[in-house]
Amino acid sequence: MKKIPSIMIVVWGIAVLCTLFLSSCKRPEVLDNSTLVNSARNVALTFGPAYVPFFKEANVSDVQVFKKKDYGGDSRPQIRKQIGRKFYTVTFTYDSTAVKFDFGFAARVRIWKDTGEPLDVIFGNGWGRNFFFLSFKEQTNHSPNDYEKVASDSIVKVPLQTVHEPENIWNSNADNKQDSLSTRDFSSHGFVEDKKAITKVFKEFSKFCM
Repeated sequence: MKKIPSIMIVVWGIAVLCTLFLSSCKRPEVLDNSTLVNSARNVALTFGPAYVPFFKEANVSDVQVFKKKDYGGDSRPQIRKQIGRKFYTVTFTYDSTAVKFDFGFAARVRIWKDTGEPLDVIFGNGWGRNFFFLSFKEQTNHSPNDYEKVASDSIVKVPLQTVHEPENIWNSNADNKQDSLSTRDFSSHGFVEDKKAITKVFKEFSKFCM
């Protein structure tokens, strides 16, 4: 009879070890910078491929905590329930001598620490997309880790827009050209323009709502 408690302890110990092993297998490797950069790049390729050729360096932030003010105090439940979650920010810089964007980066992607899924992306022209209401997988039918399998042709993409530099008034060829890329309304597709980009004053992410 004394063997029964011992056997139960052994079985319990094995069960605990199996549980820990399975949970560790399911945990994404979000602490690896290369994984974060790869996922962020795939998100950018999916929603703003025209910006990717301008990428210079990829900078990964320390762990940050999502706060209410990150989305301008938006109180919708899909956003409110994220308060307190940890995430990383991957910022893609660009060569400002070759091109000029409204923001100081070509693209910026924020990724949840606990799942490795993106929470939003914003491009240099101030347009972005969030994944609060529909996840990246729901919007693309695939994981951000596998860009090649994303049905990108069916996804509305952010157009490339640069800061228009005024023509030299003493140039006889100046004809007050405007950027060939027009500003389109992407709000119906989940894209939102950050109005602060118009003033060229960068602040932390504000409202990017579906």
